[in-house]
Amino acid sequence: MTIALQMLEYRGLIHAKRGEITIVDRPGMIKLTHGAYGDEEQRHFGSDSS
Repeated sequence: MTIALQMLEYRGLIHAKRGEITIVDRPGMIKLTHGAYGDEEQRHFGSDSS
């Protein structure tokens, strides 16, 4: 998990600190995951204005 978070943070997609992960670039996450991240996560975690 740590390596995956570090890779996403290195790409500028997230900001991670102990106990908290912030999506910094939502469109980038959607592009990286070929759409696997997106609408379903928004239903579970709430709206993100990024």
